[in-house]
Amino acid sequence: MKPPIHQPYIGGKGGVDIGLRPIEEKAWLEVDDKFKEEILLKKNLFKHRKAEVFISSHLSRNIQQDTLNKILGYMDKFYPSSYNIQSEYVEVFQSGDVYKYDDFENPLELASLIVQEDLVLMHPEENIFKLEAASLCAPTRWSLQEKFQQSLSDIHAGVPGYKQKIDSRVNKIFLNLPPNRIFERFNWSIFDSPKLFQPISSKSLVEIENIEPESLYLRVERQTIRLLDNHKTVLFTVRVHSDPITSILSNKQSIIDLLKAIQNLGDDMKNYKVIKPFESNLKQWLKSKIEHE
Repeated sequence: MKPPIHQPYIGGKGGVDIGLRPIEEKAWLEVDDKFKEEILLKKNLFKHRKAEVFISSHLSRNIQQDTLNKILGYMDKFYPSSYNIQSEYVEVFQSGDVYKYDDFENPLELASLIVQEDLVLMHPEENIFKLEAASLCAPTRWSLQEKFQQSLSDIHAGVPGYKQKIDSRVNKIFLNLPPNRIFERFNWSIFDSPKLFQPISSKSLVEIENIEPESLYLRVERQTIRLLDNHKTVLFTVRVHSDPITSILSNKQSIIDLLKAIQNLGDDMKNYKVIKPFESNLKQWLKSKIEHE
């Protein structure tokens, strides 16, 4: 079994941290062997649960169009053999889809069907960034409808320590993003299911508490931010990776790091990440794997 591509808990890291680092343009978006599967999920959600995964203001169309243009330009530059980009349509070879631009009222919806990432547009109003439009098919226990047109601060109101530790700094970073620079950060959590679409947990805490540790999944969000120059809007991308927790068992240091990361979380963050119900069993299981190694 392959180990997770991203392991942000390495070194025992947990809790609230900005953790932004600059990346090269080529590393902006991820295209891998899960492309077809994840695009199919998006198409099904757009068809059956669109109100839960897509939202936009009536003023955001130009910003959405710039987002689509940015993504098309990126794919044409770095993945020319995977796309056929023409003036009236785009052909996506991996999914076998051909999309006419005129068939989409919202350019952001089309943009989301040619990349694996979720896309969120944060637009400034009097220097306060608010959620103006989004395609979010892999939410991590939150509601897009509830967060629509909220500020960064309000969106993260439930995150322990966010307001006290990084709120003002995050807004300053968004206000001062340099053109043509891209930044990356990660979040991690542990889930009882590999499903990407996780708007709200449907299981009771008792069910989660009784889950066997080896049945858990590491859920990692890779996030990027970049500026859309014409509008001062920040394009925020989120790619979710879900791997069986057993995928780290071949690397003793990864097991040690995950155990440390869980131990380094405060109780409020453990409750927020819904780790508390199975924490004791999970830590005991991880310790047994370390000793076995």
